[in-house]
Amino acid sequence: KIMDFGLAKFAGRAGITKVGTTMGTVAYMSPEQTRGEAVDHRTDIWSLGVVLYEILSGQSPFKGEYEQAVIYSILNEDPESIIEHGSNLPLELEKIVKRCLTKDSKERYQTAADLHADLNRVEKDIRSGNAPILINTTAVLHPIPKLLRKPIVLFGGVILALLLLWVLPFGRKAVKKWLGAEAKNLAVLPFTIVGGDSTDQAFCDGLVESLTSKLAQLEQFERSLWVVPGFEVRESEITSVNDARRAFSTVTQVITGSIKHMGDMIVLQMNLVDTKTLRQQNTLEIRDHTANIFTWQDGVIMRLVPLLDIELKPEMRRVLTAGGTTVPLAYESYLQGLGYLQSDEKAENLDVAISLFKQAIEIDSLYALAYLALGQAYQLKFEKTKNPNFSEFVFSFCNRAIQINDQLFPAYILLGKAYQAMGKYENAIQEYQHVLQIDPENYYATRYLAITLEESGMIIEAESTYKLDIKLIKFFWGVYNDLGVFYYYNGRNSDAEKMFRQTIELMPDHVFALTNLIGVYFLLEKSDLAREMFDRAIAIKPDAVMYSNMATVEFYEGLYANAVTLYEEAIKLGEENSTIFGNLADSYRYATGDSEKAQQAYRDAIRLGEKELAIYPGDVRLRSRLAGYYVEVSDYKNAIAEITNAKSMAPNNSYVLQKCVLVFELAEQRENALQALSEYIKLDGSMEEIEKDPDLSGLRVDPRYRQLVNR
Repeated sequence: KIMDFGLAKFAGRAGITKVGTTMGTVAYMSPEQTRGEAVDHRTDIWSLGVVLYEILSGQSPFKGEYEQAVIYSILNEDPESIIEHGSNLPLELEKIVKRCLTKDSKERYQTAADLHADLNRVEKDIRSGNAPILINTTAVLHPIPKLLRKPIVLFGGVILALLLLWVLPFGRKAVKKWLGAEAKNLAVLPFTIVGGDSTDQAFCDGLVESLTSKLAQLEQFERSLWVVPGFEVRESEITSVNDARRAFSTVTQVITGSIKHMGDMIVLQMNLVDTKTLRQQNTLEIRDHTANIFTWQDGVIMRLVPLLDIELKPEMRRVLTAGGTTVPLAYESYLQGLGYLQSDEKAENLDVAISLFKQAIEIDSLYALAYLALGQAYQLKFEKTKNPNFSEFVFSFCNRAIQINDQLFPAYILLGKAYQAMGKYENAIQEYQHVLQIDPENYYATRYLAITLEESGMIIEAESTYKLDIKLIKFFWGVYNDLGVFYYYNGRNSDAEKMFRQTIELMPDHVFALTNLIGVYFLLEKSDLAREMFDRAIAIKPDAVMYSNMATVEFYEGLYANAVTLYEEAIKLGEENSTIFGNLADSYRYATGDSEKAQQAYRDAIRLGEKELAIYPGDVRLRSRLAGYYVEVSDYKNAIAEITNAKSMAPNNSYVLQKCVLVFELAEQRENALQALSEYIKLDGSMEEIEKDPDLSGLRVDPRYRQLVNR
């Protein structure tokens, strides 16, 4: 029989007893229905959840003597656990009913098919008699009640129609298209070690990094899935759900985890938590003998993925297992090395990681992921030491990883970064495009392609590529920051401000965006806002670039002593950067007139700049700054050579042209300075620094200067 459960009531119970109303109907209404809002198929799923709750527990989930009391309960109270009322009920079944009765319709089952699949899964798990891998620590899984061994009837016209459409071969895509995929913006947080045994830390950190990177590889199959890069979580020092909720406004779910030793057993527990409600949506617990943990390898990710409501298809399994090993000891070394790699701020940790990766390869010479990790470790050493020998190791190990398994996209991206650092832009572009041919929405390939195009002088192509990244993942703060930096370096300061503002909207504590805004507000002649951004940024985390940017604001405001203090603070934070030393030298000259200190700082800037240029010969901004340092120590020959090189490499770069004005003027080539100024103005370059730079005071009194500016 088909019955309208909106009117039915339990035999022998009065239900809602208010006189003069239709009894029972209110108890089955969804929150959005009671508020008079628009309803859809998810309201039917709520009503079905009420019915299931009553069948399983013999109780109504939302009680009250009057309609308004029931409505209040629907809107504000959570029903009691069905376990408390029903005997021998499996915990998984309770989770299903709870999801049906989630007050926010976005958090409920989005299709009847998903609900149906979960009910089928519970039935199969129990019938199989096998102990399921998915174990919840708060309850024991009991035999399923007899009632649920029969097919469950779904009520509601919309649900039935969707379910019928779903089972037809051509219908599934139509249903998905109609409902739309729910975005899963996911962050994997650092796992905790219960009991604080630090010997497990490397294993723990390595496991988190491995899971993060593997989940990110599923983005090419699940376009609704996006995983926050591991380095963003680490740099933002996110350790709790509340941290993630505060810092990452667009993240919808986080995975937390813990590792605990219990005698000769180890327990790994992972939780999927909704960042909006802070409710735990799913739990996975794995118990095993301590000696067996290094046999887990792909098992953990395979069991974790279904918690995210993602169906593991064969092609997904191939990607998740690509480049692995069948030797437990090799996996142990690899995972521990990966853990040390995440703490690369200590040089010795990088060396330990390299040693562990090499050990993994000695055990299994075909371990592609270990070769890739070695390449990553040497790339980090290269970036920290600027030793070109390390880049050769990057190429060697990446190519070996690709030889073993040509499906490792991160290997191609790392190769591209290595080529890019050497100024071999054409090679770098080829590597990134290779990845994008297979996975057109790969964030990393698109991002580094945009940076490479910009560095190679292909400005229009770079801008369109940065914008493509925003189109692909418009909810990620990093893509707006990247485009903001692009606009900043190309003199489009108002556009840069908008991008950095968008970054902060999505991630309020984004220190880099706040630091970048300091510089942009200075160029837009909004010094008060620059100071406001500095105060906000320094309260979050002091940073050398932050101090440097604020020092530049003070310098151009004529507060040279303040600038010296701030630049010196930046250097104290360990920043070996040619730009900061060069700016400090300028500040010494104007704050104290100390020529000796200024000259030494310029020489330090030249020493660091030449070292940087040996690594990044294609960096035209670096060449331009280096030319400025040469001219300050009266080395006009090198100054003119470097600025001429930079201009020939990027003739339409506004930053390069601005430096041309300075270098030619100080090298006593006024005609060339005015010509560069004319080209700079045609590109709509910002006049803020040129109008305030003390070194250009002579140029500014030339009548031709004012004619150019006025025109």
